[in-house]
Amino acid sequence: MYLTLDIGNTKTKFVRFSEEGAVLESGIAETLPDTAGCKAVGVANVGDANTNFSVAKCPVFSISHRAKLPFSMAYQTPETLGADRLAAVVGAAFLFPGKDILVADAGTCLKFELLKNNVYHGGSIAPGLMMRYKALKSFTQRLPEIEHRNFDSLLGNTTETAILSGVQAGFLQEVSGIISSFQEETDGLQVVITGGDAPFLAERLKTKIFAEPLLVHYGLYHTLRLNGY
Repeated sequence: MYLTLDIGNTKTKFVRFSEEGAVLESGIAETLPDTAGCKAVGVANVGDANTNFSVAKCPVFSISHRAKLPFSMAYQTPETLGADRLAAVVGAAFLFPGKDILVADAGTCLKFELLKNNVYHGGSIAPGLMMRYKALKSFTQRLPEIEHRNFDSLLGNTTETAILSGVQAGFLQEVSGIISSFQEETDGLQVVITGGDAPFLAERLKTKIFAEPLLVHYGLYHTLRLNGY
């Protein structure tokens, strides 16, 4: 059995895999889950979580550019590359071997990653959906912070609905436009989306996509196996 941990900006998610890669259990972890019976723990840590790995009963492996990966890197500063970004690309590479892939991770930040000709080229980082609501409150004097709820109209007739419209329509058009731009440059591009706001996008994007909420965890699992665990 293998345990994977995605330690993010707001929460820590875990998945237990069988040796064959089947998902046995998944959820949110407040502390290090029990590692009894695990062959290894794979970690992508971009948060501030002070997880005590010293109590782990098996090897703990943190993904980085130094690991053996299923592709080569063209990223100019690999030492600064977020572990979650890297793991997501690994997960996509194993889900769609040999394909050119665009990964969209809609979490705290909105991140795009391009894998083309089996080379990771990098991508982009922008504010995520919830961060946009918080920014309007933080950088203005009178605009309120709005609780997210789905709002599919382009026209808001109150301050609240105007914010809902602006944030959601802008977010959706940004994602749709970036995907279209990459598709124009690469024939047969496979688009994979993940992250907490992936369902919001999956329901609204008109282009063909593949949604995988556990993409980072699949990447960690395959990285463990690729590195001899």
